[in-house]
Amino acid sequence: MMKLKITVFAFLFAILSGTGTTVLADKNYSITNLNEVVQIDANGTAHITKTITYHFDENMNGIYFKESLDKGIGMNPLQWGGLTAIEAKYNNGEKKMVLPRQGESSGYVETKTNQEVEEKIYYPVQKDSQLTMSYRYTLKNMVINWHDVAEINWIPISARDVPIGNVGLQLVLPNKPATILKAWVHSHVADQVNVNKNKATVTISSKNVDANNSLEIHSYFDPSQTPLNTNKQSGNRAEYIQNQEQSIWRKKRESLRVKKIIGLIILPIVFSIVAIIASLQTIKRYNLLRNAQQQSGTIGNIVHIFDIPNDLGPALISQRIGKTTSDSKLIIATLLDLIARRKISMSYNDIQRQDDISYRVTDESNLQSYEIDFINMIFGKKRRAIIHSAFKQPESVVSNRIKNNIASFKEKLKQAEKNKAIIDHALTDSIKSKQITATASLIVITLLSTFILASFAYSTQILVMWYLVIIQGIIGIIIVSFNLKPAKFYTVPDGFQEKWQWDGFAKMLHDIGHLENKTILDVQLWDKILAYAIIFGEAKNVARQMKIWAKSVVTEDSMIFLPIMLFGDNWVENLVHNVQYDGAFHVESDSNGDGGSFFDGSSGGAGGGSDGAF
Repeated sequence: MMKLKITVFAFLFAILSGTGTTVLADKNYSITNLNEVVQIDANGTAHITKTITYHFDENMNGIYFKESLDKGIGMNPLQWGGLTAIEAKYNNGEKKMVLPRQGESSGYVETKTNQEVEEKIYYPVQKDSQLTMSYRYTLKNMVINWHDVAEINWIPISARDVPIGNVGLQLVLPNKPATILKAWVHSHVADQVNVNKNKATVTISSKNVDANNSLEIHSYFDPSQTPLNTNKQSGNRAEYIQNQEQSIWRKKRESLRVKKIIGLIILPIVFSIVAIIASLQTIKRYNLLRNAQQQSGTIGNIVHIFDIPNDLGPALISQRIGKTTSDSKLIIATLLDLIARRKISMSYNDIQRQDDISYRVTDESNLQSYEIDFINMIFGKKRRAIIHSAFKQPESVVSNRIKNNIASFKEKLKQAEKNKAIIDHALTDSIKSKQITATASLIVITLLSTFILASFAYSTQILVMWYLVIIQGIIGIIIVSFNLKPAKFYTVPDGFQEKWQWDGFAKMLHDIGHLENKTILDVQLWDKILAYAIIFGEAKNVARQMKIWAKSVVTEDSMIFLPIMLFGDNWVENLVHNVQYDGAFHVESDSNGDGGSFFDGSSGGAGGGSDGAF
């Protein structure tokens, strides 16, 4: 159950903490600003000035930028017109020209193919520094002259390693004012698109452009702006472009409408229904438990109980009250209980050496079936004495017998619990089944709804969807946390009364060193109490208090106090640890540690720009 809780909370937390950001590979730099001015001349050639600001988290060798020459749909490939200049500004220093690289010196290296041009700039930078790069270059074939309009369909920003903090792009035509000027921008997000006919410009600004996102501009203007352009095609184009963009917009609008219906109506309704059902199941379980406690008279605060409520043995009691206990604790608690009952004796060959403590079976009368099974597991059929160190050795006879017989011992223990059960197993199983179904359904719906809503919120940038992601996640976690609590119902009234008494006994063990009346319990009960303290996780606490009591009483009646006095408060816990991690349940590990419009879609633009560091 605890592993399930951890898994669920980790999964939900991961979903919630992941919303609103895109998970990227770990990069050692970021791009804070990218500004691009595209000046179109009368030939239709684009004269581009691109300025990029990088921030570096580690020492790096330099940066690069790539310009794709891929053609768009129905277009000729772009042509590289050449690099005019590269300038670099390091931190707050002056701008410096970057020259072609010679040997191992700083400089740029150009690699050109029919599909792409890459400028790789070798410019070493230090950790926590800033570098601003300016590139001036030209691209040809960006503008197509038709009979009625001139068209640009271009992707200035394509996918890259890291997101960009701020993006500015300005398209400037040769002559102003522009008689005709329209523009559409396709990207995930944008703050502003401004089409200014008087200035003959299209200005685009955007923030937080994701690494996996691209930005495409589609524009047309009067062909008189580029009269010398040789990249021409026959026919009229304006109506086609408008129809194309309207089609993209309609698809985007329909997609947005569907996402709104699903994200703002359907998913919240489905989540609410499942959450209400799970909540009602939780309330019903709580009311049922509360009524049973009232009928049993166990409502109220737990009080200290000094007497062992029902001395059936700590291992059986752990099963009887439904307390999860490790196998090693069951073994040592049963061992100490049998020592306390004088069924097993302890002797010392050398009182200073705890590993030489010898354990022997002295009396097998009036033992329960699981206790007989326990003695067979520890001492074997011939009842040979064992020494303390055997519990620490993974391949000792005792450890091997424990490994081979622990399942049989636990099965006998389980059967003994059923014969003397105070847990209402039928009711508990029924409630638990409903609890698991409701919890699993809510987890699935929460994760599914959160994931879908987060993806919709990211793609649509509808803020209320982000709120729903957070609200549903929080509600889901709260309800699931209540539903993950174990549902155990006891018989009325005896079962609830005994469980209440054991809770009081456990509270007494926990507070044993701070009791107001400073009661000194009977020495003859010390060993018994210590055996029960193991299953309640209070062995060290009780052992420490026994040493304090020993100052005022004679301790001869306690067999277990002597090793505690000799070897410390941790003697019992160390014995549990030995069985769990050194002896029978030891596991070897083989692991090693060490005025336009802006919307999604594409109109088939050419090119693509990418920038990064190395």
